[in-house]
Amino acid sequence: MKYCPTCGAQLPDNATFCSNCGARLGAPQYQQPQYQQPQYQQPYQQQPPQKMSYWDKVKANQKNQKIKWWMWALIGIGTYFLIQWNPLGLS
Repeated sequence: MKYCPTCGAQLPDNATFCSNCGARLGAPQYQQPQYQQPQYQQPYQQQPPQKMSYWDKVKANQKNQKIKWWMWALIGIGTYFLIQWNPLGLS
C-alpha cells in the first residue's frame, strides 16, 4: 500500500492517480528551493601606474612627433591647394 502525498489517502500499489483528490502519483513533487547565501565579489582594485623606462618615453615622444609632422604636412598641402583654387575670387 502507498499513500497520496497530497491528501494522505491510502491507495493500491499500482495506482497512478489518487482516487480521493486526483493528484498524480509518481510525478515529482514541488520542493521549495533552498536558500543560498549570495556570494559577493571583492571590489576591483586598480593597479598603480607603472613607471615608464627612458626608452619607452623616447618611443612615445617619437610617435607624437610623427603625428605632429603629418598634421603639419596635411595642413600645408591643403593650404596650397586652397590658395591655388581661390574659391572666394580674391586676387
